[in-house]
Amino acid sequence: MATHARIAQQNISVEGRPARVFVGGSGSPLLLVHGGWGGASMHFSQAWNGLAEHHRVIAPDLPGIGDTDTRGLGSVAAYARWLRALLDALEVRSAWLLGNSFGASVVIRLAADVPTRCRGLVLVNGLPMPRTPPLLRWLGTRPFGHRMLTLAERRVAYSSAALGKGFVDPRRAPHELRRVVSQSAPAQLEALVDVLVAGDDGPACPVAPLLLWGADDRLPGTDVASARKLCAGWPGSRLELISGAGHLPQLEQPAAFIAALEAFIARHVGLSPAAPTGSAASPRPGEQTSAPAP
Repeated sequence: MATHARIAQQNISVEGRPARVFVGGSGSPLLLVHGGWGGASMHFSQAWNGLAEHHRVIAPDLPGIGDTDTRGLGSVAAYARWLRALLDALEVRSAWLLGNSFGASVVIRLAADVPTRCRGLVLVNGLPMPRTPPLLRWLGTRPFGHRMLTLAERRVAYSSAALGKGFVDPRRAPHELRRVVSQSAPAQLEALVDVLVAGDDGPACPVAPLLLWGADDRLPGTDVASARKLCAGWPGSRLELISGAGHLPQLEQPAAFIAALEAFIARHVGLSPAAPTGSAASPRPGEQTSAPAP
């Protein structure tokens, strides 16, 4: 086992535009796709060196969200195409696809569009992007309606109250995230609202995912009840809860997060999975709860 895995930033060209991606480690490719709160480093830096012990970690900054110097792409479908182009630029034919929050919607669409690029699918406190009702889509394309949707999304996801619901201990929220939610109009919010207005009407995803969930996430739509509903409606999916963690379990409980992810990959490739890290609650059928590592 490598003992000094390091992740390094690379600047490459994707679809004719500069792109920033963090890469390191060796082994099977593992694509980490961040959520709407910030970039790859903010979401994954607590876990990616550990993951790089066994995988070639690939963690890009999504245009308009992780890389706010570039324009957002406007839809989940466009972000999925961008990820395909990124993998092509890095000469990666297939990878384990992991998405956190909004990133989960993107990797679901990528796996649905080109299942051969997906070795396995992991959703971390994130769900498929729903189809936007025609009236809401129309409203979102009008200045007043877009402004109202932006204010509503800011209140739900880009406020100090959101940090209180998304973290077991809001003091664990990264400084970068606290700075984002203190802004009146963060660039990430503008890019995400455009995606929400567009919605997603792509094909059904044929890949059964692992739902790797921070058990103490209290954000609307990504709490445990939402995870259980998603699991019940997705044949072959498996829900694993990480206690002591909210919306970003890889940040609050990185050891438990890594152990659960590695066990999932081991099961897929026919190896003996690692022993569970512990049990903090009685799981339901098809569900497991991991406790923080001591």
